[in-house]
Amino acid sequence: MEYKNQHFITEAYLRAWCDPNTPNGAFVWIVSKKDHSISRKSPRSLFSESDFYTIYDAGGNRNLELEHQLKDVEDKFIVLRDKKLKKHLPLTPDDRKVIALFVSTMFARTKRYKEEDKQTWQEYIDFIETLPQELAKQVKQTEEYNKVLELHKDQPMPFRLFTFVNMAFSYVYLMNCVIYETKTLPGLITSDNPCFWFDPAVYDPNKPLTFYGIGSPTLNIIMPISPSQYISLEMKGPDGYRTINTDPRNEEELVDIINGFTATNSDEFIVVNQKFYKEKWFDEGE
Repeated sequence: MEYKNQHFITEAYLRAWCDPNTPNGAFVWIVSKKDHSISRKSPRSLFSESDFYTIYDAGGNRNLELEHQLKDVEDKFIVLRDKKLKKHLPLTPDDRKVIALFVSTMFARTKRYKEEDKQTWQEYIDFIETLPQELAKQVKQTEEYNKVLELHKDQPMPFRLFTFVNMAFSYVYLMNCVIYETKTLPGLITSDNPCFWFDPAVYDPNKPLTFYGIGSPTLNIIMPISPSQYISLEMKGPDGYRTINTDPRNEEELVDIINGFTATNSDEFIVVNQKFYKEKWFDEGE
């Protein structure tokens, strides 16, 4: 069946982590977050499920519109990564749109958020059942409630992606974008949940709880795009291309910090381009 197997972390993105020392240079190494076991896998076999984004209409027909839209976003970013970012070429406004859209979708499209949304919609359905009978009856007659029953509770991704990307894209596009580079080995890792959003305002007792997140001037978005590069987006941060650090010892330490963000933010697996990992990457206290 066409487009049955759908990746929530794109295969083309993961290929940057292929180990050249594996057969045909076609495999990556994945490390389990649970027991730290390590195994060799093809990017094609990773982070996918049947009809992960597919919508079914009333007649049971498959609607692949979201899968195709995401494929277009992925393709444009991979071309940008391989043709410009690797070569440190200046970015145009259109390039920045590609980055903003890719980062926004990568944050919202993962298995973690699909499962969280399914749980949220189920909790809403359960809550309606606790309402007084007459009020529950009125709610169940609304179009919104029936959409939850017919679509959102089983396939929340179209609603999630449309809502989140429309909310986040414009702000992410306005953020300064720096591409950090490292020559350390094995370099940067990635995962099944690779886009990390961090806001120091969360930990500032003088800031209101509503201050952090989208719209916060201190929000920092980090995403590895290859073993040698990661994107960092900040509203008042640096812009352009930079090395992580000119001191090799400090550079390795900083890479370990970024890898720690990636590993602790993962759901089940990290991805490495060598048969290697560091225990401290998984240390929540690091």
